[in-house]
Amino acid sequence: MPGSKEEGKGSVAAWLWAAASIVCWGAMFPVGDLLMKEGAMAPASVGMSRYLLASPILFAAGFALRGRAMVPRGACDWLALAGLGLVGSAAMAQLLFVAQESVASVNASLLEAWVPMQVLVLSMLGGARTTWRHVASVAVGFAGSLLVLRALDGTGLRLGAVSRGDLLVFLSGLCWAVYTAWGRPLARRFGGLPFTAWTVLFGGLWLLAYQLVRGAAITPPRTRVEWGCTLFLAVFPTGVAFLGWNEAQKGVSLSHLSFLEYLPPLVAAAVGVAFFGERVTAWQWLGIAVVILSSRLLPRDA
Repeated sequence: MPGSKEEGKGSVAAWLWAAASIVCWGAMFPVGDLLMKEGAMAPASVGMSRYLLASPILFAAGFALRGRAMVPRGACDWLALAGLGLVGSAAMAQLLFVAQESVASVNASLLEAWVPMQVLVLSMLGGARTTWRHVASVAVGFAGSLLVLRALDGTGLRLGAVSRGDLLVFLSGLCWAVYTAWGRPLARRFGGLPFTAWTVLFGGLWLLAYQLVRGAAITPPRTRVEWGCTLFLAVFPTGVAFLGWNEAQKGVSLSHLSFLEYLPPLVAAAVGVAFFGERVTAWQWLGIAVVILSSRLLPRDA
């Protein structure tokens, strides 16, 4: 994949931003699972509230630090930000929260594990150089993902264990892969904070428009659980994580950055067990270990 050795190694700040994103996203899945199963908010309303609550914070910080540089220049940048907000924010969140109405948080966290595979394919389609180690790491990560999904265990392959919700998680991951791979040039040129603020705002507006067109009832947070979960999703998995991810784009190669997304299932499983009483099988823990270890196959200068 493209990128110099310096970019592949990345700066300390870029890696710290990436680590903050991974921790926030890992905690997002159990919290989202609780909200979708215990609350009464529609998935589109959850995504809309999450983004519209995060947007003022991001823009306040952005204009304080960047001033007029927060404003895009030219119609092409506006269209790109609106399109990436539709795909990487609105569609990603809608698919994920619909999925979380029926799947466990550890299954939902595989959104992150699918992304390295999807980014690799998108990069190959874009003409990027790919080595056998890239392909091997993706293949091993895919096998680990099947273990987490319980589609693979000691008895063999059990594709019947894969549900409609798991398919929606895969599609949600594909949306994020497009956002990561195709938004990378603009994020690096425009800056992580402006790019994050605008794509998050557009994501919230797209979800608002989606509900208005469908004539669906917009259900804002009402109970303590709904407010607590929604504010957590707005501040951490949206504000901190999106910003951290787009800031990390400046100093970490695309292949290394995407492979960090194998880590949230481990965080999600640990949070789910510790705080929400979820049960994770030995085969699923093994799958989490396999997807993490698969990143060791990635070339150091990728």
